[in-house]
Amino acid sequence: MTTSLSSDVPVGYFSWAEYDIMAPVQPKTEKALAAAFISNCIAQNFRLQALEALMEANVTIDSYGTCHRNRDERVEKVEALKRYKFSLAFENTNEEDYVTEKLFQSLVAGSVPVVVGAPNIQEFAPSPDSVLHIKQMTDVETVAKRMKYLADNPDAYNKMLRWKQEGPSDSFKALVDMAAVHSSCRLCIFVATRIHEQEEKSSEFKKRPCKCTRGSETVFHLFVRERGTFDMESIFLSDGNLTLEALESAVLTKFKSLRHVPIWKKERPESLRGDGMLRVHAIYPLGLTQRQALYNFKFERNSSLSSHIQRNPCPKFEVVFV
Repeated sequence: MTTSLSSDVPVGYFSWAEYDIMAPVQPKTEKALAAAFISNCIAQNFRLQALEALMEANVTIDSYGTCHRNRDERVEKVEALKRYKFSLAFENTNEEDYVTEKLFQSLVAGSVPVVVGAPNIQEFAPSPDSVLHIKQMTDVETVAKRMKYLADNPDAYNKMLRWKQEGPSDSFKALVDMAAVHSSCRLCIFVATRIHEQEEKSSEFKKRPCKCTRGSETVFHLFVRERGTFDMESIFLSDGNLTLEALESAVLTKFKSLRHVPIWKKERPESLRGDGMLRVHAIYPLGLTQRQALYNFKFERNSSLSSHIQRNPCPKFEVVFV
């Protein structure tokens, strides 16, 4: 259980319950372009040097933390960030998937995050153009120029916050939805699944038929569950229709027949709960990590799905609805 999406049970800093991500954008009333809240001045990365370099590039920054403090009043962080065009979401390490409240507080505040941190920060962004990323010190000058340009061009700046009105990407929703099920529950599901897999290998386990043949047609028995749940549902595909389209259609038909309510339904902001129609974001073999499931894995063609089904008796899948 770590912040890594490659761990068996990822535990991120994000959740719909903790952050009012869709809170409306407030007027930017501060003279300084950006706010910084950095109090650990001995980080594992270059965040302090990046802060200094931005200041040297004449980006006006109000620093409320211990490091280069120039604003002395005590403020509530998110409320303060709402008044700034930019927020310096500088982590203390540049580790993949290590994305803390610094980013999500900026998103809540409607202040464009300027990030030093995870190299894959764009995977945590609500839209492709919503975050500025300082990957290395040589990026500071370019990012500083971009900040000044955006500050002087309201239309361009507002495009970076357009997701607040239009909603975040399906990819972002699929990521944050993971936290709709508490990490302790996801750990139990992970352990129970492993135990069940071992039980299925025993001779005493009564297996359902994985396929049946009548005449020239073979029908395969597949199992599927929504991510964040334990119980499996049965679906069936014929050997003449082992396609990605048929798999998605069978999954939707099954869950619609059950009047299934996505596990994230009550957790999301009301504006993001949709119209009640189930939509599939990803279907993947059971056992993949969330990094694989959300970003790396994809059945490239129908033949790869067909091969997977025929090589794995009673194959099991997870589905992510958005």
